[in-house]
Amino acid sequence: MAQQSSILPVSGVESIFEGGPPRRLTALARLPSPVAPNAGIRAMLAFGLAWIPLAVLVAIDIVLGRTGILYTFIEDIGVHARYAVAVPLLVLAHVVCARRLGLIARHFQGSGLLSEEDEVRAAEALEAARRRVHSLWAEAAVLLVVYAQVAAMLLTEPAVLGQARWQVTVDGARLSPAGWWHTMVSIPLLLALLLGWLWRIANWAWFLRSIARLDLHLVAAHPDQSGGLGFLAQSVRAFSIVGMGLGTIVAGRFAYVHRHDLAMPFTDPMLMASVTVLVLLLAVGPLLFFVRPLMQAWRRGALLYGVLATDMGVQFEHSWFRGPHDRPMLSEPDFSATTDLYQVVSNVYGMRFIPVDPRSLLMLVGATLAPFVPAMFLSMPAQVVIDELKALLF
Repeated sequence: MAQQSSILPVSGVESIFEGGPPRRLTALARLPSPVAPNAGIRAMLAFGLAWIPLAVLVAIDIVLGRTGILYTFIEDIGVHARYAVAVPLLVLAHVVCARRLGLIARHFQGSGLLSEEDEVRAAEALEAARRRVHSLWAEAAVLLVVYAQVAAMLLTEPAVLGQARWQVTVDGARLSPAGWWHTMVSIPLLLALLLGWLWRIANWAWFLRSIARLDLHLVAAHPDQSGGLGFLAQSVRAFSIVGMGLGTIVAGRFAYVHRHDLAMPFTDPMLMASVTVLVLLLAVGPLLFFVRPLMQAWRRGALLYGVLATDMGVQFEHSWFRGPHDRPMLSEPDFSATTDLYQVVSNVYGMRFIPVDPRSLLMLVGATLAPFVPAMFLSMPAQVVIDELKALLF
């Protein structure tokens, strides 16, 4: 009974990886945490905090006479991609991705992969992950790191924070109100979200490392071809929205360099490849802890099931090639039994050493690269897009 009481209920596990920076920053100011219970509302609040004030402050500058900055703000695609699209996506991912991670982690308990003693250890590892993810110390550390980075940029490379005309005053000597909001609010919010996801993924990896060190009851012939760990591929699919958020940030840069004729021959493949590799590393990397137990299960299964397949083959050949041939083949069970056994054995020999399937990888890569499609159109002159569309229709 004492062992069973240590296993967390499903309702508690769902929110384990849903916490983390900057979701509970409001708790540092003794405000409700999270500030809104609905993820959609939180995403809209993040959008309103990161992007809308930039547009409002630029509009005020235009009303005061700086009409020339309107075009520079509109064509700053990277800013719009980061704060109008990527920030809300990373906030929504707290529910879409992080909640799925919690459910997958909970599945280890009662999945048949662990003994009763190891189920207790898994529950303890899950509770330890929950404490770290929801730690206010982590929230405070992220806040310090973010503003330390911003301060370092202000002191060492202030020009980086004022690359566009709308970010600086008329004389270009200092930041404009929109530039200050971009520096002190928009950039820190995006950095906090990114660091929060790194913290969340690090704790997810730590939990999987703890599970991989247990005595897993892997079945080499399991139809998922991952020894029974095939459900972990759902985590890769869940990271699609995170991948889309990161892809949006890089796609914004892609559109910006093309819009301003800054692209070099290797810019496009470098940007697309780098964000794809990064997302695959974040999503698939934690699953590499299971390579060793899966390889051990495969080696053991290949030997055992190989002997079984050989015995079946010898009996089958002896029965049909060395005996009488006047038996009706359609009524004999030998063929179906041999086929069934060999299907089981083929599952063993086709076992994956990383518990992820190609479809999950394609979904993740597709979601990561999807933002590059509109970025390509945005980086092209409007007249070129219109001419191409006309060519398709006429």
